[in-house]
Amino acid sequence: MTLLREIQLLLERTYAPVPINLEACVIGESRCAALNRLAGESTRHLASGGRTFLRQAGDSLYVAIFYSRPVIEELENNDPRHALNERNISALITFIEEIAHGVQAALLFQEGERVIDDENYACNLETQARIDTYLVLSKFAQVICGGRIPRRVGCWLRRQLFDDSYRRFSTLHLRRRYGKTQKCALAFLRYLRRVPLSNRPRVLRKFRSLSWADKLQFVQIYF
Repeated sequence: MTLLREIQLLLERTYAPVPINLEACVIGESRCAALNRLAGESTRHLASGGRTFLRQAGDSLYVAIFYSRPVIEELENNDPRHALNERNISALITFIEEIAHGVQAALLFQEGERVIDDENYACNLETQARIDTYLVLSKFAQVICGGRIPRRVGCWLRRQLFDDSYRRFSTLHLRRRYGKTQKCALAFLRYLRRVPLSNRPRVLRKFRSLSWADKLQFVQIYF
């Protein structure tokens, strides 16, 4: 099974199945350049390692995912299913986040969400992607460690994912978006650690179903 398919199925088992195979949605550089031109100024300042494009047409949602060559080459040469390290962790985070965007967008569309160009929608997707990426990273670490993740490994994963890289975005708008979504995701994960293991799937699904405004309210209530 490919790494992409493995991650998609893991997210579907956590939440719910989606009627889309994201492997079929991966595009190359030329198609990515064309979609960037169509998207206009809004994509010029985004990170170049990975990109998810969403388009609604009638009652259908179209998804396209792009990964840069360095991201793919690093994961091919340093398979994260065998080891997580300083070389492959950045590429893996990018890889997981775009899959999470695709799965979460499909779930929202199934639930009737049709406003996909709204800032609140983008914040919702980014918050959920951070949460999902941490969960997938933790799952990989559990497999590699053969069980419970040592404290130092968990701290390392959080440092890699919840860093200050969002401050390097060239626009204030993006710095604010990624800063507040990261803060929201981290607050929820701190809350989740206090939830008994048997209840965590239910809490994860409930939080995923919330709107961006309701996610903010949820973390403000508990912190």
